[in-house]
Amino acid sequence: MLVPIHASGISRLIGQYDQFGPAVTSFVTNFLATFGDKGQLAVITLATIYDAKRVFAGAVAAFAIWNIIEVTVGSAVLGALPAGVTPIFTGALFVLVGIWTCYQAYSIYTSTDGRTRGSDLFAGIIPDGIYKRIRGSSSFVIAFVAIAIAEFGDKTQILTINLGATFPNAPIAVIVGAWLGLAVRTGIDAFVGTAMEHLLPMAFIQAAGAAVFVAVGIFQWGLLDGTAVVGVAVAAVAFAVSGAFYRHWVASHTS
Repeated sequence: MLVPIHASGISRLIGQYDQFGPAVTSFVTNFLATFGDKGQLAVITLATIYDAKRVFAGAVAAFAIWNIIEVTVGSAVLGALPAGVTPIFTGALFVLVGIWTCYQAYSIYTSTDGRTRGSDLFAGIIPDGIYKRIRGSSSFVIAFVAIAIAEFGDKTQILTINLGATFPNAPIAVIVGAWLGLAVRTGIDAFVGTAMEHLLPMAFIQAAGAAVFVAVGIFQWGLLDGTAVVGVAVAAVAFAVSGAFYRHWVASHTS
């Protein structure tokens, strides 16, 4: 029996509530994917300089535009692929995002104690020429431009294109779910982001996200069942939280 694309792969994690699969999956995966990416770092940095509420508004406006473009691209990619190739393609994208995220975790861990240095957060996100032109603008405009640039080519963009291809019959649900996931994470970053990043080492958060993405990709290929993916997700969250104890242990042994 052939299973429709929108009812297979990732949406089986939602069980019998398949109609909620695209929105919930888009929300959760985008929320996780933002940890440690350029957009998150831009929001945290801008919120320490400008009004957090306006930074939040500018950032989520940019994310909304990108989400619409990404889901449209994902649907176009689906139309260009032969039948039966989509689960292989989307699974590969999730695995690649996971490997990329794992590399970022390793880079952070080997270069710092797992904490992103505040002085380095904004470096390289906005080209100097563009920043000089918008520097006198409102905080909303600066945040909008910063996120519009930072999101280009980032893993959340690849992820949302992937989701658009995975759920071609639910573009609105994917757009709304992805946007809400990014909006919630952006709100956390704008208002309590710096405190959270000091509590949990970024390397641990990145590694946890990498594990979830790889598990979902393998699930798309039919090599893992839903229970295994949920188990990986629970273990990943526990690992990320353990980063706080690791940081405390390191501090107590180096002081």
